[in-house]
Amino acid sequence: MNPTFRNPPKPRLLVDFANGTLDQMQNLTRAIRLWVLVSWLYSDEGYIALDNPFTYADWREAFFGKNYQDEKHEDIINNSDQNCACNQTTQQWFIKYNVSVNEWRQSVLKEITIADSDLDNILAEKLFAQVRKSLQNDFDLLVSRNWLKRLTRVTGRSKNYRRVEELPPISSHTENPNTDKNLTPQAQAYLAATLGMFSFLDPSLPLLADQFSEEVVDEDNHRVFLYVDYLVPESSPMQDAVDQFQSELQETWDSQNIAPLLLTYRSAHQNQIKECVVYPVCIYFMERAKYLCAYGSTPRNEINWYKYRLDRIISKRLESLDWQDPRVPQLLKEKYQENKLPTPKIVNNMLREAWGCDFYKETALMVLRFDRAFAQSYLQGISIHHTCRAIECDRAATLIKQYTPNPDNRQILLDIIQSRPSTDIYYQVKYRITDYYVLRWLRALGSKVEVLLPWDMRQKMVLESQNTWNLYK
Repeated sequence: MNPTFRNPPKPRLLVDFANGTLDQMQNLTRAIRLWVLVSWLYSDEGYIALDNPFTYADWREAFFGKNYQDEKHEDIINNSDQNCACNQTTQQWFIKYNVSVNEWRQSVLKEITIADSDLDNILAEKLFAQVRKSLQNDFDLLVSRNWLKRLTRVTGRSKNYRRVEELPPISSHTENPNTDKNLTPQAQAYLAATLGMFSFLDPSLPLLADQFSEEVVDEDNHRVFLYVDYLVPESSPMQDAVDQFQSELQETWDSQNIAPLLLTYRSAHQNQIKECVVYPVCIYFMERAKYLCAYGSTPRNEINWYKYRLDRIISKRLESLDWQDPRVPQLLKEKYQENKLPTPKIVNNMLREAWGCDFYKETALMVLRFDRAFAQSYLQGISIHHTCRAIECDRAATLIKQYTPNPDNRQILLDIIQSRPSTDIYYQVKYRITDYYVLRWLRALGSKVEVLLPWDMRQKMVLESQNTWNLYK
């Protein structure tokens, strides 16, 4: 028989949902929203409308409606359907579940210090007028409080949840033992907010932040912020897909039973959709996106390393393959049989070997020239890459002679050095050939940098400059 939940939202129960003080209006409102969620999920209405297990998208469609939009707050507050759950106030939810508003007010006033006007505001608040990210976090909080289970071995785009067979007892939850008691409430709140800034890196960080503190950071006094240029739109189906892929990969790595994966990938470079069988190694945030660093078959029809942008994986799920599956590349099988499968340390070592994000590409030596004033103002004391170092003009000339086999090109470069001011600053760096990150960095500096070596990269920058000039002349 399906368990049902009919407990009224008394303060003791709401403390269990909030896992913290109810003196803060935000905590109290959220606890009520969690109570409504549980009341709906474990009711006849919820069982009829929603299968078990279910995803957030399944719940959203059953709870709000098929065409409900929750990516932008303006779409939610402008929803004209007064019967939509997003427009229902706390008082309306209480009426729906036969809760006496007056009795509830009195019970709250006995337990916590709160003004009548604040209670009026809470009763008039539209509990579910929240964006997807906030509501998704509510489900993760219910998992942490044992009101839901998260299915960890289910593949697919979204997190899968299941109702529990036995509801947890009231007031069974204790304060999070992991919270450092030496931190003040303000420090805990600041730590939680800081973790929240990094939520784009790991889908589990918002939940971890809530475990540290549910205190609200004073926005007027929070003075350190993180701006991340991240390609994936916040609160979007694309973000759902990326988070789900990342969660599945993390579960695979945690299991220590890492198998080859079959994925379908949309390659921008090849302008094709390719099926690739890879051994997943690690995830890097680079070039404004998350990439899976993996070894196996690549979009270029090679057996090699490759970094797959997570938002360009178009598979509905990451399919695990048996090592004996004929689709697994022979070179990858041999690494498995010889116990020489690649590790994150290998990726990190290759990234340290040369400048650039495409750690598997060939390397070459680059020589750059900068105006002294610019170099002293913007380059001195910073690290482009640990292989990058300042050199004397004579050293630059020696490298040009050594690495430019064509005598005509070599003489052109040596004449250029002779024509430049003697006060200029030169750098040498080992870089990854055709790495787009390196090219974009050079583009951004424009006339502030001159590529002297290699000749091919210099010619590429010449062509870039000419094409740009053609647009504006």
